Amino acid sequence: MIEPAFVEYVASAYLVARAFTRKYDWAVAIDAAFLAFAGWALATAASPGAALLLLPYALGLFLVPRGALRNYAGFASAMAAVGAVLMAEPQPYLKALGYLLATTAPGALIAAGLDPGSLEGLFRYLIVSSASVSFIIVGLSAGGELGSLLIFAGILIELGAFPAYIWVPDVYGRSAPEGLVLVSSLTKLASALALLLIPASPPYWAALAVGAASMLIGNLGALTSADFRRILAYAAVVQAGFAAFAYPITPALSAFLIFADAVGIAGLFSHLSSPGPKWSAWALALNNVGAPPLLGFWPKLVLLVEASKAYGPAWTIYLLAMIAAMIPYYARLASSAGSGGGARPPIAAVAAVVVGALAPLWFINVLSLL
Repeated sequence: MIEPAFVEYVASAYLVARAFTRKYDWAVAIDAAFLAFAGWALATAASPGAALLLLPYALGLFLVPRGALRNYAGFASAMAAVGAVLMAEPQPYLKALGYLLATTAPGALIAAGLDPGSLEGLFRYLIVSSASVSFIIVGLSAGGELGSLLIFAGILIELGAFPAYIWVPDVYGRSAPEGLVLVSSLTKLASALALLLIPASPPYWAALAVGAASMLIGNLGALTSADFRRILAYAAVVQAGFAAFAYPITPALSAFLIFADAVGIAGLFSHLSSPGPKWSAWALALNNVGAPPLLGFWPKLVLLVEASKAYGPAWTIYLLAMIAAMIPYYARLASSAGSGGGARPPIAAVAAVVVGALAPLWFINVLSLL
């Protein structure tokens, strides 16, 4: 177990170094070094599998292509990683503080473009995030079945699951894509880590009901939306449904469903902001649908197999229908995406392809470690 004081000392040294660094390249190097430390600390405090969820935080150093807050993308990723480490500590107050850091630090970058829509989106997000953190704090204080239900509800609010889903298209639909790159991925990963590191045992029927409703409403919203950002917003609601649905099976599966989606959605928002090659948009879209052998395929495959055992064939057929419903709008999104010379979307696309292709070597082993 890592002593919280040690994390605080290293974080303080990082903040001092970052404050006196003006060159972008040096700032990125310092951010990367601190993220490596956070990964080691999380692997020590929790498990190596949990530390793998920090990999997209490293992508966060590079995925914000422009905007007034571009140079702070790495700083936001680093602060969110500190939050992840604190969530692994046994003390409830540190778990709550960690969740607060992990969700609000990348969320602040919604305003990267400094346009009125993004600023409005930021304030709306902060209100929702405050509600989510409040549920977590009260749940940790209450304990028992009520506490578990409140913790689970707080995490689902952050994920954008039913019934607290309308904020996702509302915030995404009015904000510039530069700021959405991190908020659409790292805040979701914070929720994934919370599912792993903050213990909760909600009734399985509640998780199934929320998951099923989120998948249905999210798919209907995405199928009837035309705006790129709103399609991805409703797609995030669908992915929140998958995570809720998987939670009674094992929280680790929920976390890796969110992990696979975070890689894809960060790359797609980066593509919207600074278009890369057309193939990268297709690869990222197919990743989020769950096409083999991409990263997104493996957790969905495990979900289908385990759901058939735990819930029966009817729910498995429902899951298949919800996955199939994703194909039209992701295909429409990828086919209408622009093409350009942006280097960031291919980074995420290659990560999804390579990590997915190598998944038979590591996925089940890592899942069993969580």
